[in-house]
Amino acid sequence: MGDAPEKPGRQDSLISATDNRSMFNRIAGYYDGTNRLLSLGFDGYWRRRAVASLKPDAGGAYLDIGSGTGDIALEILRQSPESVVTGIDPSEAMLELGRGKVQAAGLAQSITLLVGDALDLQFRDYSFHGVITAFCIRNVTDRKRAMKECYRVLQPGGKFVILELTDPVGPIMKPLFRVYSNAVMPLVTRILSSAPAYRYLTDSMADFPRAEQFESLMQEVGFVHTSHVRMTGGITTLFSGTRAADAHGT
Repeated sequence: MGDAPEKPGRQDSLISATDNRSMFNRIAGYYDGTNRLLSLGFDGYWRRRAVASLKPDAGGAYLDIGSGTGDIALEILRQSPESVVTGIDPSEAMLELGRGKVQAAGLAQSITLLVGDALDLQFRDYSFHGVITAFCIRNVTDRKRAMKECYRVLQPGGKFVILELTDPVGPIMKPLFRVYSNAVMPLVTRILSSAPAYRYLTDSMADFPRAEQFESLMQEVGFVHTSHVRMTGGITTLFSGTRAADAHGT
């Protein structure tokens, strides 16, 4: 991967799992609307790209980690109506909103949303054809352990996709995002929801490892055919990898 990355990717800025759950429980009612506004509507596009990268097949079983209010799970069913999705999240308040969306879409037979922990998945080995996580791994206190759990529950040949907010790159987008995050985001979140929660968002984006470093971590876990694609000037990055087809055990 060349020279050592400038950013060490430490997780010093992460809050505890309990505080994280409490934070998302508090902002659950504002989460979808605030994210649509802050992302200027790009969040839907990012999710569609992530699910398209997962390539869900009819009849496949998929795990959505950090499912929140269920948008990724619903997008999987939109792209592959005969799939089955299990979503997990530590925030019961977020999941309740997601279950309401699932019921309204008539997809309760295809989508199950459960309280769960990315560091200790409650599923058997080889349970899923694919695993996806969106805007979640940044908040996990032990990312390598979480990815090992994803690897464990994937079937050999299964796809693993990560969509994550990342620190923008480039001489134009990087300074523009600094102005946006320091001026616009605090004002919007103070009005609509919780300013501290979204200050944490920008802090955790800055703390996240560089894409090359994170992809290397995926390879250490055992994923093959790894790749990453920066989107919207690097505000988000789409990572993917595959559990080796001849893999046995973890």
